[in-house]
Amino acid sequence: MLRSSLVRLRRTGEGEARVVFASEEDLPAFEDVIAHFRQGLRLGEVLESLKPLRRVYDPKLVDGIAFVVMRRVELETPSPVDPRLIRRALFEGGPALDEAEREARLREASARLGVDAAKYMYSDLDIERVITSVPELRPDELLREYNLAALQGLMLRALRVRVQASSGWREVLRAAKRLGLMYEAHGRPAAVDLYGPASLARLTERYGRVLARLVPLIVSSKGWRLEAEVMVGRSGRVYRVRAQEGEAPMPLSLRREEVTFDSSVEEELYRKLVSALRGTGAEVLREPEALATEAGDLFIPDFGVRLGDRVVYIEVVGFWTREYLRSKLRKLSSLRAPVLLVVNEKLGPERFAGLGEGVVVYRDSVDVAPVYLWVKSKLLQGAPQATAPARLELEKPYESLEEVASRLGVSVDALRSLEPPRGYVKLRSYFVREELLRALANERLEGARLSQLSSRYGPWVQEALTSMGYSLSWVGLTDAIVRRRAQP
Repeated sequence: MLRSSLVRLRRTGEGEARVVFASEEDLPAFEDVIAHFRQGLRLGEVLESLKPLRRVYDPKLVDGIAFVVMRRVELETPSPVDPRLIRRALFEGGPALDEAEREARLREASARLGVDAAKYMYSDLDIERVITSVPELRPDELLREYNLAALQGLMLRALRVRVQASSGWREVLRAAKRLGLMYEAHGRPAAVDLYGPASLARLTERYGRVLARLVPLIVSSKGWRLEAEVMVGRSGRVYRVRAQEGEAPMPLSLRREEVTFDSSVEEELYRKLVSALRGTGAEVLREPEALATEAGDLFIPDFGVRLGDRVVYIEVVGFWTREYLRSKLRKLSSLRAPVLLVVNEKLGPERFAGLGEGVVVYRDSVDVAPVYLWVKSKLLQGAPQATAPARLELEKPYESLEEVASRLGVSVDALRSLEPPRGYVKLRSYFVREELLRALANERLEGARLSQLSSRYGPWVQEALTSMGYSLSWVGLTDAIVRRRAQP
């Protein structure tokens, strides 16, 4: 994608603008820029040689073409040693007073660090990197890539983007959901509104790049058109920018990268839920069908759980802006389908009271137990389930109930009623050998770090400490100090 500063816009009216895409008339500019990229040249030399072209053609066009070409050429491998260490070794003795001293320092630094100091001392700067290979670049193909990159660059300063298409818009909606983008979907008429990075108070660059990843999918949809509210220039004035199919040449074939879970919380919950429901006959759906609200808007939950012809839904409520949160609350209030909300505690779970079919609050990761119990109450009551064996056999020093359930092909709930094997103790989520628990109990636990104990014994330590009556005083998000057990 182009940097937002390289995207060419032309004002067409009050508060209106359009992207100045490249056309066949610009092919000479593409040919001239491509000709300057030659094997053996430093990028800095190439960029310097392009300066005369900036007086012949639109400077932003020249810079944008160069930006796209630089993604295609192969550059010399960066230094095997941090160039800052090379510079420190060269300059720690002060300035070299003559050529002989300069050469001596280069030889000494090269020998000490095992690299060519002269070659790599500034290799962390792109302008110093050397072009090792230039692929065959066709100007017409590069023109299409440039136009796609310009549309992607537009997304980096967007407040809001509305996408419509005669076909393929559902795929765009699902991809937006999987990428973790904030969106609103409408069924009448079919459209997807995407919140842009400029609408956020933080994470704007990362979010903008994620939004730009959606552009190839948009422009490969039949009859696509988009309307974006974009902040332009240092003043941040907002313009409405429109683009549509047929307005500019786009790549003939677009690589659609696989879109996986953007949220580690969602991915972890999916994995835990699949494990917990194994053996029940229920199927966890990563992409359930869109649900329609009373107003005709569309809502795609994060997960569905299906058993026979019955389906329940789960929505993870993570990083949402205030405006987006209000919109989602309106939609959730008008849904008739059973939806469980898994809410980040930072959002204020009390806002969700009375919505959906229940609320589960999480901090860093989701406890699957209440989620499983909710699904069980909706789908599994009275349904035949695989039964656990009468006797458990374990060999490992400790094993989670999820792992055992997965190995046996039964649900976690089925294991909870079983007695642990001889020599093991059953905690809330783990089977642990008695000798391990005795070793932990013999430790000097008061004032110990949870991270150190977990590293020494295993992830079951926190549950064991709680069952032994100790409390934890959290230090940051990932560690805690063990405190003296509460007195009765």
